[in-house]
Amino acid sequence: MSTVVDARVDMHAMPALVEAAPGSLARILFEMLKDRARRGIGGEVRVDWPQGPDWLRENIEIHHALGGTGPQAAWVLSKLGARAIIALEDRHSLMLRQIPPGVLIVQDGELLEGASAVASEQTVPETFIFEYTAGKPVGDVTPKRSSRIIVRFNDRGLQDDSQFDRISTELAPAAAAGLLSGLNDVDFAALPEASERLFKLARAWQDAGLKTVHFELAGYPSKAALDHVLSALQGAVTSLGMSQSEFLTLYPDASHPMPAMIALGEKLQLRRVCVHADTWAAAVTRCDPGTELQALMAGCAIASARAACGAPVSKVEIAEDAQFPPLPFEGYGRQGDWSFVACSAPYIEAPQTTLGLGDSFTAGCLLILGRRRTAPEGA
Repeated sequence: MSTVVDARVDMHAMPALVEAAPGSLARILFEMLKDRARRGIGGEVRVDWPQGPDWLRENIEIHHALGGTGPQAAWVLSKLGARAIIALEDRHSLMLRQIPPGVLIVQDGELLEGASAVASEQTVPETFIFEYTAGKPVGDVTPKRSSRIIVRFNDRGLQDDSQFDRISTELAPAAAAGLLSGLNDVDFAALPEASERLFKLARAWQDAGLKTVHFELAGYPSKAALDHVLSALQGAVTSLGMSQSEFLTLYPDASHPMPAMIALGEKLQLRRVCVHADTWAAAVTRCDPGTELQALMAGCAIASARAACGAPVSKVEIAEDAQFPPLPFEGYGRQGDWSFVACSAPYIEAPQTTLGLGDSFTAGCLLILGRRRTAPEGA
């Protein structure tokens, strides 16, 4: 529900931004980006500069790609041979050109690829993705961690695609999994209505028979927005995922993630809570822990392969320079009907990209978690 066009920027090759005049909005933007790179922080930032997209297009080199949690996951799945449908209201030509083969949208009641859709006028600017690599300078700063900073210049809100809502609900009984996200791209005043609409769809999927409905949390500009989303999703989804930084926003003092993850799962009436970090992934589940561990490993492998290649892959291989750091905590535990499992992730110090790695991880997990739903009898 958060489909966007990503405008990718290499932070090591943007001289116009680095050399922008002191006090200018461009310079203020660069200083913010540089400070986050210095601290090794990625995340998402809303910038109040209406002319920013035009300035960036005119002054620095950008590369367009499909963006948004759901579309990124759909792209990954399509490369691996799984069909996925995305919601899409913004059907302008730039957007449609980014939709890869195998990722489907709904038009006039039919499923089709972006190249076959009817284009409309573009009214929403791109989302800018500033990527930086450990050991390479950004101005007078050399980051110690590779990451990306997502910069939005407006609050797009959710894609309003009633045809997707209807078709996805009709297909829910045979689908493997559903993925929702995007409320972080909604203005706070519109958040109650948007979250009600989103989780109404999630409940409709479950009522139709979809067993795995996952919500990827993302980062929010205020605690009030985060609290509202967590409250609204109770009972509407079965699974919740987040990055390590998003988890630490909720539980900054958690020395071991298991107790906090279980507490969150209990509070929100979930069957699964998952956290993904640079070097590990962990989950608590009320379902089979063996299947969950397979899901974590698949997610980590797929994300690492994308990091090594710079884009989603059709064949998942672990790069020769990938490292498997030891887990910083015990990798298995039990508490009541909850199981905790964790695995080390193949970490690449200087990746070709950090864009979409969390979304790729989520796609890999759902590929395994949804497999039983669609596997033939006895498989």
